[in-house]
Amino acid sequence: MKSPVGKYRPFPTIHLPDRPVAQPYAPEGSPVVACVDLRDGNQALAQPMNVSQKLEMFDALVRCGFKEIEVGFPAASNTEFEFVRRLIEDKRIPDDVTIQVLVQAREDLIEPRCRHSWEPNG
Repeated sequence: MKSPVGKYRPFPTIHLPDRPVAQPYAPEGSPVVACVDLRDGNQALAQPMNVSQKLEMFDALVRCGFKEIEVGFPAASNTEFEFVRRLIEDKRIPDDVTIQVLVQAREDLIEPRCRHSWEPNG
């Protein structure tokens, strides 16, 4: 896959000396794109993906070059939880790839899920 780095140019700077709040900002480099194709919205599909299909899709996204991948909402279903667990336990996440998960900020969803076999005290 050809690197898209040269495809993007910084936004031209606009000089507005009378508006100090609107100081120019031009990001450097390419934008970071986080893939959300594995997110929990999968449950809305007529035929939701199973764990094996999600693993295959994750591997394909990594091969495409994504470095940030939202992998789902583990508290939403056993499939979502098992998929994320397999990614971690099978060490399928390359060192240069960051995964993201969604979770409601509720203690009953966060605390019990923190005690699993991949943790030293699990």
